[in-house]
Amino acid sequence: MRKIWTIIKREYKEAVYKKSFIILTLLMPLLMIAFAVLPALLLNVKSAKQVRIHVVDESNRVFESLKSNLNETLKNGKPHYLISLVEIPDNNLSSLIEKEKKLVAAKKIDVLLYIPADVDSSLRVDFYARNVADLDLTRRFTNEISSILSRQRLLAAGIQPELVESLTKPVKLSTIKITKEGKESKSGFVQEYFGTFIFIFFLYLTLILYGSGILRSIIQEKNSRIVETILSGSNSFQYMAGKIMGTGLVSLTQYLIWGIVGIALLFWGSAYYPESAKYLHFNPLTLLYFIVFFVLGYLLYSALYAAVGAVSNSEQEAQNLAYPVTLSLAIPLVLVSYLVKTPNSTLSLILSQIPLFSPIVMFARINLANPPLWEILLSILILILTIAATIWFVAKIFRIGILMYGKRPTLPEMLKWIKY
Repeated sequence: MRKIWTIIKREYKEAVYKKSFIILTLLMPLLMIAFAVLPALLLNVKSAKQVRIHVVDESNRVFESLKSNLNETLKNGKPHYLISLVEIPDNNLSSLIEKEKKLVAAKKIDVLLYIPADVDSSLRVDFYARNVADLDLTRRFTNEISSILSRQRLLAAGIQPELVESLTKPVKLSTIKITKEGKESKSGFVQEYFGTFIFIFFLYLTLILYGSGILRSIIQEKNSRIVETILSGSNSFQYMAGKIMGTGLVSLTQYLIWGIVGIALLFWGSAYYPESAKYLHFNPLTLLYFIVFFVLGYLLYSALYAAVGAVSNSEQEAQNLAYPVTLSLAIPLVLVSYLVKTPNSTLSLILSQIPLFSPIVMFARINLANPPLWEILLSILILILTIAATIWFVAKIFRIGILMYGKRPTLPEMLKWIKY
């Protein structure tokens, strides 16, 4: 145990004192701040530029109402939309449209709207602009013109639009989650999805980050022959265990720092921007389960990555061998939308009991659906047994593969090492 502890301290100090550790540890809180603050700031940012609009209204029914509805002003008091009606010369519509399109191309105007005479039947309005990816602008015109035409149709049919609006007001659905203890918790799709996705994305990111870090570290020490020096004072299992546990302590250190920053941001966000706090939805046990499944997932995947590093001679070889391991981590992330909608389905239940998927899938189910305690305990038990079996198999491959150079072993050769 003393030798393992010596290797743990070496791995921990070597990782913590690296510039990459300091940069990543500082960068992640900045990203957290960006995700928490930037969306709120961007929502309040309005364009300071006037939008110049020419309207060719062949129907003679839309322009006046559209102009009166587009009455917003900029911060300097100027109108946001400069909207003008273009008169149509006799039997010369096509040449007028071509002329107006040239004005758009020359940046004389920003938008050209062509409203055909049969707009009621064709339900089509042509929108010409240099940038048609401005969803706010295109959605605004779509809604305004649709509303104007709908109002005109209702009046033509002798129906008051205000009466229709009052009779067709939508219901506001208030979602209330019932926990397994019978308590009520107000939550919606955004809170459930956003809170769950943040946690499982952190699980996915850190499991890959630290697992592949162990893989690269082993290959570097193997190629530089440092591993021979380390193994002269310890055995291969002590080396593997020390490396995994040392890197695990590094990851927990980073999580502790990020957790402190996250809690501080949560309190700050609640005080200065109350809307930001409602998107993080989890019960008090979520953090505990997160740590449990991170530790178990880390032990499983770090052992697998360590085995890949031991039998590889270069990072290119390791990437090819590690692809199945990385893929098994990515599969639960792809299924997030399915898990959010059906956390108690048969497929979700099966995936949550498969060790390669359970660190992410079971944690997601705990956050979404409060599964029975026996399902959680069964998942943890299967995961622990799998970790023990994996470490036993990996140790057999590791002790021989770590000192092999030049030739990548085949699968039959690795099976012989396990039997040996």
